[in-house]
Amino acid sequence: MKKAQAAMEFLMTYGWAILVVLAAIGALAYFGVLSPAQFLPEKCTFPPGLDCIGKASINSSGVVVVLANNQGHTINITNVNGTETTLTAYSLGSGAGNITTGVTDLAVQNNQKVTISCLVSLTSGEKFKDDLRVTYTDSETGLQHIATGTVIGKIA
Repeated sequence: MKKAQAAMEFLMTYGWAILVVLAAIGALAYFGVLSPAQFLPEKCTFPPGLDCIGKASINSSGVVVVLANNQGHTINITNVNGTETTLTAYSLGSGAGNITTGVTDLAVQNNQKVTISCLVSLTSGEKFKDDLRVTYTDSETGLQHIATGTVIGKIA
């Protein structure tokens, strides 16, 4: 009879310890300490040929991404869209000027950088993750392409 009591006390002690650990993990998850969104790295990645320069600048009024045309020839950017976030407007700047929604295209020479500013209403302090689709026409072939890049960062 003594062996059964010892075994039962052993199981009860470890059972309570496991229950306390599960309660602590539950509390951390409830308060957002274990939120996967907090562990997302800040990054900006686009396919080869249309390279993201540095990290994106993300604040409560929008997202700014600097891309470099490394295609080897001129491209004409015609549109920028977000997949998760509805972009209210966008502008493209290449140093010579800006274009806004409604303008047909912006010619970007080889090795030239272009700044894409997307006006989006965001909440400060949260994480931002979206896929930006840049639609452009290849000047050599006349074919239209869509380069989809991922932008992840904390909203300042």
